[in-house]
Amino acid sequence: MATGADSADDLAGVQRARQKPLWIIAAVVGAVALVLALLGPSIVRLGEGGTAASHNDTDVHFLGMMVPHHEQAIEMSDVLLASDVDDPQVRDLAQRIKDGQQRENDQMRAWADEWGIHEDMEMHSHHIANGMFYPEQLAEFRKLEGEELRTTFLEWMHYHHAHVILMTQGEMDNGAFAPLQDMAREMIDVQTAEMREMEQILGYTPK
Repeated sequence: MATGADSADDLAGVQRARQKPLWIIAAVVGAVALVLALLGPSIVRLGEGGTAASHNDTDVHFLGMMVPHHEQAIEMSDVLLASDVDDPQVRDLAQRIKDGQQRENDQMRAWADEWGIHEDMEMHSHHIANGMFYPEQLAEFRKLEGEELRTTFLEWMHYHHAHVILMTQGEMDNGAFAPLQDMAREMIDVQTAEMREMEQILGYTPK
């Protein structure tokens, strides 16, 4: 027959057995919370950097079309900067266009390398679209000098900017890669502001 002391010991043992899982669960939860606290910033940076984020066909098409479009704007800016045009406002604008679009191209090419879309980039590199000029037109542009070059640069770059904004809006609306969509939004803001600047310098809105 069990004594009162035996019954008390058995009850205490049951209580200790019930408490163990609670201590284990608390320890596990605490460990998980600590790991998340330590790795959380790294996980966020991974998503922001694009390594773990997804992209879709719209993103791929946008990179393929925008990189050569930027290359043309950079080339036109180089022609202006190497010329005898001495208007400081126009030269400053050309330098900003060149620097900004080269920086964006460097980032877009890095994403293209990460995604392994070299064939897509090569295919689109030969397309003339979204306000781009034909090689023959650019050849004539390179021959210009002085005031004619200054005016043509502003008019052509205005046209170049205006016709690419629709494609850029398409990336914002239908793309999947958030960092690229952020870049597209910045492109629209910057190029819209640059168009207003060109209009102010020219004194009219180019057709």
